[in-house]
Amino acid sequence: MTKTVKKKSASLFEGEPTAAEKLHFQCIAREISMMPRHNSPCPSEETTAPLIGTLQEKRLHAVIKHYLCEDESTHEIPLQNLATSHTAPSTKMVADVLTEDHIYEVQTGSFYPLKKKIQWYLDHTNYEITVVHPMAGIKYLSWVNPADGNIASRNPVKKRGKVKDIARELYWLSDFIGNPRFSLRLLLLEIEEYRILDGYGSDKKKRASKYERFPISLLGDVRLYEPEDYAFYFLPDSLGYVPFTAAEYGKASGIRGKAAYGTLHLLVKLGFLEEGEKRGRSITFVKKS
Repeated sequence: MTKTVKKKSASLFEGEPTAAEKLHFQCIAREISMMPRHNSPCPSEETTAPLIGTLQEKRLHAVIKHYLCEDESTHEIPLQNLATSHTAPSTKMVADVLTEDHIYEVQTGSFYPLKKKIQWYLDHTNYEITVVHPMAGIKYLSWVNPADGNIASRNPVKKRGKVKDIARELYWLSDFIGNPRFSLRLLLLEIEEYRILDGYGSDKKKRASKYERFPISLLGDVRLYEPEDYAFYFLPDSLGYVPFTAAEYGKASGIRGKAAYGTLHLLVKLGFLEEGEKRGRSITFVKKS
């Protein structure tokens, strides 16, 4: 696989794509986002067109698959008959995208459900495996009136997504990080999210239904292949080579709480840190020279 050279950038988002990549993604996103959807809660939206890809597939998922490979014959491929061993356990696992030598799994939510699937791929196929995870770099939140399908309000979400936001999920991939056949690809996107005003409270927003997320543009494309790639994004240079606590790591990296502890233990496992002496009740960590 071709590896990208990482460098510090003045761009607002890590892994800035080329102009051609941005245009390609935008064209796919526009085409798929304009397709009607079945069982829409909005009276103004057509509901008679075929579903996108597989049953109930979300448009964000569909856009990513087509961006990875526009040839739909590579989408949703059962893998049982492609196993390298005749003793491979029976499975109904289906690859989101399967090219000549590569399996892409598009995961829009938590990585936890992927653990069993990725392990099966590594144990019973010779393919390289990439988990592709879309993240909201910029997000707009629109509230839809279910009575007429009109937009009641639309506001930008102030937080700008960054690579470090995925830290809380890295634990679920820790068994695979470092395997030369496994990689993680993060797509930072501009996203329009729609929710239905059908919840509780005077504004009907509490526990309201999430309707759909529409990708608009590609802002960043970060590819993590080797352990060094994780150190680059999750181990700040400012920590130096003196012992530091999880709280100090959180202040330097912006990764706090359980995500900080999970990331620190991953960096220990990958060989970049080691545990030091306790400072009061706190475990310290130190960079390996």
